[in-house]
Amino acid sequence: MELQAMNTNGTTNGRRDRVEAEEERDACQKAFDKLKVEHRGLQAEHDALRLAHARLQTEVEAYRTERDEAVEKRARADVLIEAVLTLLGKHRGQSLESELAEAKLA
Repeated sequence: MELQAMNTNGTTNGRRDRVEAEEERDACQKAFDKLKVEHRGLQAEHDALRLAHARLQTEVEAYRTERDEAVEKRARADVLIEAVLTLLGKHRGQSLESELAEAKLA
């Protein structure tokens, strides 16, 4: 009788353990599935941020190129303005001398 009670108890405990293990496995699988979905979402967000970052880098590089071209253009304009001012100064100097010479003759 004791042996039979033990077998019944052992079988009951074994079934309970198996059911608990299956429930735990199922709960772990659900948690894992949820984490996989969350991971996919985070991966998509990460990819979107990488794409936005790449676009911004391209835009910044375009602005830098535009700035460099503007600086170069400004430098050429400064040189041209300086040359024009030098020529005007020389011409104005000659103009003043010829005006003074004409005034002395008059």
